Amino acid sequence: MRFLTIPIVVGLMVFVACVNTTDTGDGVPHDQTTVLGTLLLFEDVWNNGDMLTYSVLLDEDTFTFFFATEDTGDDIPVSWGYTEEIMAVTNLFDAVGAENVDVALDLSEVEEPEGDADTYQVNGIPYDVRLYDENADPCPTMYRAVGRLDMELKWKDGEWVITVWWDKASSLLAGVCETSWGALKALY
Repeated sequence: MRFLTIPIVVGLMVFVACVNTTDTGDGVPHDQTTVLGTLLLFEDVWNNGDMLTYSVLLDEDTFTFFFATEDTGDDIPVSWGYTEEIMAVTNLFDAVGAENVDVALDLSEVEEPEGDADTYQVNGIPYDVRLYDENADPCPTMYRAVGRLDMELKWKDGEWVITVWWDKASSLLAGVCETSWGALKALY
């Protein structure tokens, strides 16, 4: 009986470690029970290419991504929905690999909603996205997107989900191909 207990305990430990919750030492659970936790998890999945978790962070029924005004036109629409978002981000990770994507969000100003709010909006979150595409034509290219984002989140089935994401492009920096986060997704 004792030999059976060890594999069961080890199995439970592995199961608990595989749940969609991470904590990178900042003391905040990276899960969907708080707005900040949801945004931390959002950053995590972009940094590790976890499309399964990404797909549940977004509200499948109402999610809309709005491109920065500067990006729209030609082949880039004003917005797209859940299906296009999942397809574009999946294509991006398939093309460049998760190890070539680095996302940093400044979440220091994010506050939790007061009371029993079932929707909440965060505004002006600074982002810095770096993407290295070794297969870019005519040569490997480092893309960098620096800007701000606004998001609307909704409390649904005991978790915060992202319903709207507005990309706000910022001024360009020298040295790499600068763009917005939305324009990077539209490339793939």
